[in-house]
Amino acid sequence: MAPKIFVAIASYCDPELPRTLDDCLANARHPENLRFGICWQYDENAPIDLSRFRNDSRFRFSEHSIRESNGGSWARNIAQGLWDDEAYSLQVDSHMAFARYWDVELIRMMQTFPADKPLITMIAPLFRIDQDKELRRQTSKGIRASRVADWSAASGWSPWLDWGLVGRTRFVRNRFLSGGFVFSSGQWNEEVRQDPDHYYWGEEFALTLRSFTHGYDMFLPDLIPAWHMEHTKAPPRRHWENGREVVDVRNSIAFDRLRKLAYSGNGTSDASLGRYGLGTRRTLAEYERFAGLDLVNKRAHPDVFGGLPPDPVTIRHDSDWAQCTTIERFRESAAGEMQAARR
Repeated sequence: MAPKIFVAIASYCDPELPRTLDDCLANARHPENLRFGICWQYDENAPIDLSRFRNDSRFRFSEHSIRESNGGSWARNIAQGLWDDEAYSLQVDSHMAFARYWDVELIRMMQTFPADKPLITMIAPLFRIDQDKELRRQTSKGIRASRVADWSAASGWSPWLDWGLVGRTRFVRNRFLSGGFVFSSGQWNEEVRQDPDHYYWGEEFALTLRSFTHGYDMFLPDLIPAWHMEHTKAPPRRHWENGREVVDVRNSIAFDRLRKLAYSGNGTSDASLGRYGLGTRRTLAEYERFAGLDLVNKRAHPDVFGGLPPDPVTIRHDSDWAQCTTIERFRESAAGEMQAARR
């Protein structure tokens, strides 16, 4: 019998949620073994019909008015809490498309990737819905590792992630977790429950550090299992529609918690974080060597900014730290190289 997969989704009155759920079921090899945990944040003035899912025993809902919502991390924490000992877990956004037999392919990867606790994560490639209501999935750019596109005090020193380069080895490691696509053991929901006091900026980096120090090894999938919607018109509604004052308060709390987690300066997280602190299987220093990040000095190896994945670590020798640079200097160097190439 195929093992069960728990699918965790946090959705903020997203009209794409029903289509996403239908597509997830339709493309699974074993849809009968899927179990969904959905934190549904609804708007009474913009109702969306989910009745057919509520009447299906595979679906568990935690429903909240948008007036109750405290943002995406808060909602993902609630969705994770609906896990009921399923063997595997998939966290995705509520506007996704899925590859045929995505479920058996991801389980295959989990069983073949060289790690005790593999975690499959990516910034998903894009799809769009054309005028004929057909899904157009992007495949030509492959599966790319994550790169740091920005890293500054304005975002609480939370790295801003974007697509990097395609890996060149069979088992490609990813130095960052992407909250829009995470597949791992079901136990991840318990060990790395998302901090409800995080917000948008900083959430993924916090999850990266906590997952790694709990012993999870992050890999790119070896084929595309899902796509994220390219919003060609109006973007989906987000919690920050509640206004700048709400966003500033939530960000202030989140940035403080990220500082206590990653930037204490002594390699440990603040005890006040409780279960939302670092794990004990590996250290923050081990993550820095794996990823090529110098957290104290806010510098990184050029591979981090260029998006070349670790193979298997970024810092192989102590001398490699000398290559670390700030993102400003990396940009200046890249601009200089481009200018020289044009001559």
